[in-house]
Amino acid sequence: MKRYIIMLAMAAALVGCDYLDKMPDDQKTDEMVWTNRTEVLKYLTNCYSALRQECRSEQDPWIGIVDDIEISSANLRPYGMARGDWSPTSLGYPDHWSLNYKAIRATFVFEQNIDRCKELSEDLKSRYVGESIFLRGYYYFDLLRLYGPVVLLRSLPSNSADFANMPRTPFDECISYVVECMDQAEALLPTFWPADSEECGHATKVACRAVKAQALLLAASEQWNGNPDYADFRNHDGTPLASSTYDPNKWKLAADAARDVIDLAEENPDHIGLYTADNVSLESSDYNPFKSFYDLFNVGWNKEVLFGAIFNVGGHCGRSTWMQYCTPVNKNGFSQLIIGVTLNLADAFYMEDGTEYVPDEAKELTLATENGPHFNPNNYDLENDPTGANRTALLKDYKNRVAWGHSAGDGYMFANREARFYATINYNHRIQLVYSTDKAVRDNFNSPGQQDGFGRVEMYYGGISNTGETDSYSRTGMCPQKFIVPNESINDFSPTGRYVTMYVRYGEILLDYIEALNEVNPSDPEIRKYWDLLRKRAGLPSIYTTISGLEGNKELQRKYIIRERQVELAIEGDRYFTLCRRKLASSVLKDATIWGLNVRGGDPATNSFAYTDFYKRTGLNDGNPADRRIWKDCYSLFPIMQTELDKSPGLVQNAKW
Repeated sequence: MKRYIIMLAMAAALVGCDYLDKMPDDQKTDEMVWTNRTEVLKYLTNCYSALRQECRSEQDPWIGIVDDIEISSANLRPYGMARGDWSPTSLGYPDHWSLNYKAIRATFVFEQNIDRCKELSEDLKSRYVGESIFLRGYYYFDLLRLYGPVVLLRSLPSNSADFANMPRTPFDECISYVVECMDQAEALLPTFWPADSEECGHATKVACRAVKAQALLLAASEQWNGNPDYADFRNHDGTPLASSTYDPNKWKLAADAARDVIDLAEENPDHIGLYTADNVSLESSDYNPFKSFYDLFNVGWNKEVLFGAIFNVGGHCGRSTWMQYCTPVNKNGFSQLIIGVTLNLADAFYMEDGTEYVPDEAKELTLATENGPHFNPNNYDLENDPTGANRTALLKDYKNRVAWGHSAGDGYMFANREARFYATINYNHRIQLVYSTDKAVRDNFNSPGQQDGFGRVEMYYGGISNTGETDSYSRTGMCPQKFIVPNESINDFSPTGRYVTMYVRYGEILLDYIEALNEVNPSDPEIRKYWDLLRKRAGLPSIYTTISGLEGNKELQRKYIIRERQVELAIEGDRYFTLCRRKLASSVLKDATIWGLNVRGGDPATNSFAYTDFYKRTGLNDGNPADRRIWKDCYSLFPIMQTELDKSPGLVQNAKW
């Protein structure tokens, strides 16, 4: 027994998160662990330890190897991976294959021993078993997304089992087991946990349905539904690991599963559904789409989180390093801005009126001449402000997410965009999220000639956030705004809050539903119904009023649904997995140009916000072929590490690696 506890301790140490570190003392005996209620709960808590912190780490490869993010530092693993530097022997990221299997084995151990604890009621035992079964299914689903078919263990192997020679199980059989786990767990779990519950983060009925829906969507998608590229993907004995036959019914199964999540939400609207700031109705004239979308990721547990985990903000477990690498540098030297948002992503966002943004290179070399309608909603007089009081008041409006949008002097491409754009992307000349009443603090973000008390970010060549002297600048001229905590200090990077890492959120399920439903019946009115709901949360009109010929057109709706995913789920890790499962990665990413702004142009001694040539579209590899993104078909699955293959001769490597 002790060895299992030690394995969990190792896994938790790799994850490094506080509430997951409450592990049993590995000096305790087997009897002491399983007869004590507190120790049993500690063991169950550690079964959560292999959960990935998606999109909370600058090292996550799924955010840096596609077309939404550019990493400027060669010291971060996505930089090299985007340039083809990964293989079964040199990955540069945690071995999720090994971590997840340790956690899977731990769930079996837990279920095998929990009945030994007489201090637990039968109801509590039942719930804990439900959580364990859920986690096992989730870890298998996570492995399936990353690696494809797995070695499927339905029980704890005996000491005599020849694990080294166990083959991989066909993909569809693996999916069926995930579904089985979720159905079993759902029957044992509560529907949800209230947002103020100490149990938030533990599995629920709605989490089971959500993961089931996502697993079936993966199975229905082109990567695993009759993919000819995997025709030769077989075990050593010739057993095919992927079906070569397309099954349209898989899309219906996926749609029905997502519909089951929606049904649960509509039965419990106060606890499950789309988040809106301050619980303001989408129909209210006071509804603020920017605040709703921005706060979704920063207010802690809320009803949109279907499955997530709460981590401290500091260290690797939170947003300290993420904020540091995404926040523009100030003149005191804080921050290390090395994560840039690409124009490939920025262009995907819509205008505020719901129409598409159409790049115009001539207009893009100009600046907005008027403030946007949301820049100063309380109409403070900023021209006659000798004490700076009005600026301070406006900054408070930004702090409270009342003010948002573009201002005069912003680049043309950043003007009059939708609310999600401003909640996701930070850019040159934008007021920085510094809420000190001290003008001197705000001016730390500006060169002497640009200090207007607002603390506007300088990403042009020679600006505070792009001196040209180091690698600490955005190579694209933009950086993430999403996941930047608005009320934490960015001067000392010592945030203290606890924030939620979302593994599945309700907005994602709505997208899953309409995507699957479009493949079943593109004329189904529920596609428009739930698509409109997402866009209304974003402050946008129905897409059917702005894109002609859309309704009922399967191919066109598919295109714009995937684009909606790109925008709604930007920088959340979905882009990689969606492009891979829909077999779009090669067409989108192979030999693709990743676009940014002209961040190295001009004269660093004289450039300022008036330097409009900064806004010239520039391919990141222009003049440097070594910077070209590399995409190979094998990248749609992560390779199993060679060390695992050496230990387990029964395993076959993923296709094309």
